[in-house]
Amino acid sequence: MKIKLNFWIDVAILCIFLVAMEPGASGVFIHEWLTTSAVAILIVHFVLHWEWFMTLTARFFVKLWHSSRLNYLLSIALFLGFATLMVSGFAISEKVLPTLGVELAGRGAWKRIHDLSANLTLLIIALHIGLRWEWVWAAFKKIFVAPFVKERKADSPVLIEEDGL
Repeated sequence: MKIKLNFWIDVAILCIFLVAMEPGASGVFIHEWLTTSAVAILIVHFVLHWEWFMTLTARFFVKLWHSSRLNYLLSIALFLGFATLMVSGFAISEKVLPTLGVELAGRGAWKRIHDLSANLTLLIIALHIGLRWEWVWAAFKKIFVAPFVKERKADSPVLIEEDGL
């Protein structure tokens, strides 16, 4: 169950991020409200992985597998990337904050920070997926392939060989 939950949360975050990468395609309104709602999904993701993060934090300078340490650092970079995206996104908001009655000045610098952090975060996501590819593939097979393989095995007729045919 935990694998499925993690998988679908990761898929949701990736899909929202990819849609958000091109606000011109969805429009600013959808871009801002979709990414604002993604904050809740990201918080759930971080809460679900908090124990893993704290365990690696405590053991960071102890003997760890190289990929675990790299994944840990990428996770921190992803957190910082998403945090920067959220703060800068709210700072340049054209729909969400004005709807709440908030107007901020100095949007030009925040816009550049937002664009840069979006591109860097996309790169970090790609590295994170690449590093965790075995888990992604195993989870995909468990969710999409295993139920059908088990079902097919259970429903398969038993073949009995007959002599002479």
